Amino acid sequence: MSSEIVTAYQHVIDGFKYADGMTGNVLSQYLYHRFEGAADYVTNGAWKKILEKTAAKLKGKTIEAEPNLALVDEILKRTELQTDENLTELWACLLANALQGKNSVRREYFDILEKLNSYDVLVLNAAMDDKYHNYLREIRKEIKPQYNYQINAPVYSYLDQHYDLKDGMEIILSCNLLKKLGIFSEKIELPIFTLTALGEGLKKVIAESK
Repeated sequence: MSSEIVTAYQHVIDGFKYADGMTGNVLSQYLYHRFEGAADYVTNGAWKKILEKTAAKLKGKTIEAEPNLALVDEILKRTELQTDENLTELWACLLANALQGKNSVRREYFDILEKLNSYDVLVLNAAMDDKYHNYLREIRKEIKPQYNYQINAPVYSYLDQHYDLKDGMEIILSCNLLKKLGIFSEKIELPIFTLTALGEGLKKVIAESK
């Protein structure tokens, strides 16, 4: 085994020492076993980003239940080649919760994340941000529009400034996909993003990991 792989192993295990100690070393034993046949994914960076982000999210957390290894294993399998910064952040949120044994992680979220691109995540982040919805309430009070389209210009400007959402066509495509995946309500009128129950569940999981 090369020194590079040994270093990668140690880096990952060090990041999870806290969780490992709370679960009787179940986690480290599992990770060593899981990485034995796939060390290249760690050293080449595909899992490295997700594991580093996950370790940061677990730091200082109290682990109250054993890790859900079935979910952990599935997340790792689905992210072997995922290196996009926006998507690895969401996967790390799910992985952190699975490692804490929380029951709020649903496999439906895995199917959803696999279908998203980086821009879709930017739109989703805006929809899950309470600041965005607070802004919508304030702009409605200020403008008192008779129709939603009357607040389009200031809202699109806000999305550009705060969420890097500059391309109106890409926003439309992302919204259409998120509606199809059951995250956005079918009744939304752009640029108003409304989460479904499934979307609110994903928002909760992400919030719990922070």
